[in-house]
Amino acid sequence: MKSQQSDQPVRSHQAPGRSVSSHRSTLLLSAVLLLLTALLLWPTLKSIWGSPPATAESSDPIPWRTDYAAALAESARSGKPVLLDFSATWCPPCQEMKHGVWPDPRVVDALNAGYIPVALDADAPGSREPASRYAVDTIPRVLIVDSKGKVLRDGSFMSADEMVDFLKSPPKAG
Repeated sequence: MKSQQSDQPVRSHQAPGRSVSSHRSTLLLSAVLLLLTALLLWPTLKSIWGSPPATAESSDPIPWRTDYAAALAESARSGKPVLLDFSATWCPPCQEMKHGVWPDPRVVDALNAGYIPVALDADAPGSREPASRYAVDTIPRVLIVDSKGKVLRDGSFMSADEMVDFLKSPPKAG
């Protein structure tokens, strides 16, 4: 049996009017954009998937408080200044500090020895009053305040070494 040949032209699997090199350029551009997006989101992705779940063994060595007013009252009783850490779960630099700065043993020792640490989620309703009081418009924001709420030191993103320096010899709370 003889095969029949068609007089119809052979069709390509590419879109009309687009060359193979155009498809390669689009694919390359998409790959580069995907890579750049992944690099920008790396601190957030690392904090979500790279940290172990909280257990008794991996619990936070810093006794973070979340009640600003109670921390000021504790400061008045103890004489220790209050460290306010304004952050958010969606903030990559905040997550980098959460997983790379706060757990540093030197930072833990300095905080536990001389401060009342308060973690304030910038998105939580309970953080609105202190965020407004201190005009927090960017995060992370780290403040050291006395028992009356007067700012003694003001900082933002820091490495562990910078945080240790920031925590050294602050004025005593009154």
